[in-house]
Amino acid sequence: MRHSSNTNTLKYNGKKKKIVWDTGDAFVISLKNNNFCVGHVLDQRMINTVRIALYDELLTASEIRDVSFLCKTDKLISLIEVTKEQLEYGVWKIIGNKKSDLPISKYPNELYCSENWVGSVVYDAALAEDFVNAFYALLPWDDWYDPHHLDKILVDISKKPKRLIFVKS
Repeated sequence: MRHSSNTNTLKYNGKKKKIVWDTGDAFVISLKNNNFCVGHVLDQRMINTVRIALYDELLTASEIRDVSFLCKTDKLISLIEVTKEQLEYGVWKIIGNKKSDLPISKYPNELYCSENWVGSVVYDAALAEDFVNAFYALLPWDDWYDPHHLDKILVDISKKPKRLIFVKS
């Protein structure tokens, strides 16, 4: 489980170089206010996707620190499976590695395992970015065809913030 120390996307001969990442990697998603939201790689179920946990842990650039203090279960806001390009190209910066406290039975789409994964839901990684920006009231929460779409991405509706931006309500 060795990780690249360079978490920036590198270019060689005009092509992006992929970043090495692994199960257990903690990462940050850049928000529209230049702060960061914390995420955690749970595992890679399919070749082009990754199952992640997102946490209500807001950091500034100077606060990105030892991951042992991050990814706390009580701060968990979402468990989703997304495309992996934001990790592979260093858009989501890896900040360390730690074992997940979550049981595999709670992982996104795990309930579809016995059905050969039929019924699984995979999102584009950009949705995770929109979700955390909306969670911190930096984007509208209800600006989707289904205005309750982001509610369905929460681990529990009780995690929905009180202060949100609404455009359809």
